[in-house]
Amino acid sequence: MSTAHEQRIYHQLQVTARELQRAADQAIRPSGLTTAQLAVLAVIDAEQPVRQRRIADRLSLTEQALTAMVGRLDALGHLERRPDPEDGRSWLLELSDAGAAALRSAGRRFGVVNDALDATLTDRQLVDLAGRLAQIREALRELQLDDG
Repeated sequence: MSTAHEQRIYHQLQVTARELQRAADQAIRPSGLTTAQLAVLAVIDAEQPVRQRRIADRLSLTEQALTAMVGRLDALGHLERRPDPEDGRSWLLELSDAGAAALRSAGRRFGVVNDALDATLTDRQLVDLAGRLAQIREALRELQLDDG
């Protein structure tokens, strides 16, 4: 039986993630967005109006990191923010017309990354990979690690 250590799974995932990030950043650079900003816009588009906390949860970000990113996206004119009527401390976010256009542009450009994955793996392998990555994420979330 092989182990994660023997197969260097952490290293393999880390290197692959870096390469994926590099390719995606390069692909969408002409849109003026980063991949992190693209991810935020995609969540907002799918769930709008949406609270910042929900976006942070969906993307495994701290609220502090997300607040800074939302500020940048707002400054670019990509968002519309309004107070949450159910929670005066929260904001509801929606895409502005400029944000929707930026998302479409970046999404088209990001297609080359998905095309590369589609060309590399069969349909069944893609489904299997997605399932296994979800299993790994869930197992890691369940770890109870001490900070000290």
